[in-house]
Amino acid sequence: MISKDEVVELNIDSIGFEGKAIARLDGYVIFVAGGVPGDVVKAKVIKRKRDYAEAKVIDILTPSSHRVEPVCRYFGVCGGCRWQHLDYNEQVSSKRRHVIDALERTAGLKLEVKETVGADNIYEYRNKLEFTFSENPFRILENDPVKVALGFHSPGRYDKTIDIAHCHLGDEKTNRILNWFRDKIAPESAFRTESGMTIYNPQTHSGSLRFLTVRKSSSSDEYMVNLFVLNEDAVIERLATTMKQDLPFVSTFTTIVNSTRAQVASGTVWRVHFGNGYITEKIGKYSFKISPLSFFQTNTLQAEKLYETALAAVGGRQKVIYDFYSGTGSISIYLSEFADQVYGFELADSSVKDAEENANLNGVKNVRFVKTDLAELFKGRDPAGNFRNLNLPKPDLIVVDPPRNGLHPKISANIHLLQADKIVYVSCNPMTQARDVKEIVSHGYTPVSSQPVDMFPQTYHIENVLTLVRG
Repeated sequence: MISKDEVVELNIDSIGFEGKAIARLDGYVIFVAGGVPGDVVKAKVIKRKRDYAEAKVIDILTPSSHRVEPVCRYFGVCGGCRWQHLDYNEQVSSKRRHVIDALERTAGLKLEVKETVGADNIYEYRNKLEFTFSENPFRILENDPVKVALGFHSPGRYDKTIDIAHCHLGDEKTNRILNWFRDKIAPESAFRTESGMTIYNPQTHSGSLRFLTVRKSSSSDEYMVNLFVLNEDAVIERLATTMKQDLPFVSTFTTIVNSTRAQVASGTVWRVHFGNGYITEKIGKYSFKISPLSFFQTNTLQAEKLYETALAAVGGRQKVIYDFYSGTGSISIYLSEFADQVYGFELADSSVKDAEENANLNGVKNVRFVKTDLAELFKGRDPAGNFRNLNLPKPDLIVVDPPRNGLHPKISANIHLLQADKIVYVSCNPMTQARDVKEIVSHGYTPVSSQPVDMFPQTYHIENVLTLVRG
């Protein structure tokens, strides 16, 4: 039996759902960080449990035919693109296998899973990137001279930030904005010295600059810069004036105040310093207004493929469609042409407001957005009656697109009571999708198709559109 810190020779035979390669030694499972299926490696054991161990590659003896050279200098340090060393064809194949494994092992379902819909752009595909300001940088090298950082958290180290000079998931202009801010916050920067600009310190809950998000529109080439601050001060207006001069392609610049200790890029109110405070994006023929705090699919081109997949699952015109977790209304609006009436259900006030504005923007009249807590609607003895009490007709089809943690247990247990003929489940987490589908199937629904769509190349994440029919 192997022990901690032991170095072993391993043949990598597969790759797990969270991106860790898998090897077996006399039947004992070892998760190997940095491995690729087909590799023969030397790996050091860093953790040992009864049922498995974890190890990291220290030498590649025979590289796999699926191994490629990562393009990013931060690969292996930044946790954002864990599969850059894996050929893209193998990425999409592995993601399909993850969907199959989840359905078989968690839901006990044998179902044909179609080949993954791959992405045309495997880099520079994100329309939103979020960076953290910090004076506590993660030093990649011992002699790293960096004193302040603007970038991403090191995996498992929320107290330290990796200073990122270039992110390959963002385009050239996004990286220009990133580096413009880096120049301004540098300790030797004349702008910082003269303005007195400060960076937030989570330990003392002081300092101004907290987070930076850059959002772009693929259809209009607009760029929106959002700066999250502890509090507004005069330096921001000076920053805005300088940005407008130096980065004329930036369409709009806003600040959002987050005065809480929570280390998240959030807030409720924003101030527009220039521009109109939003950008406009298109999916298919529909336009969507994206404000600073709006949720929107982060890969616009793949979102259109995802929505086309959902539309194909709908399978023709419907009388009434329910769209659960409707967010800013993109799926509801996209499906509106193929239904007499669509009802979108969403809890967040800001999302409902954005959804209504997006429907008006597109002249869509047959979509109604209902602000409600879906979990509460599905409680009690008569969930279907709760919908009737809102003067809502019975649905012919239900689309669900929940967050990563999946459906609330009350929803998966009671969704059958609405008696929809079909349920289209759009998921970004095959494991929670399989868990929920197992419950739905136990109440008389049959899964008939499963279509993975790769929204996030270079990562292990995968979207899956699963269709179930009643009876």
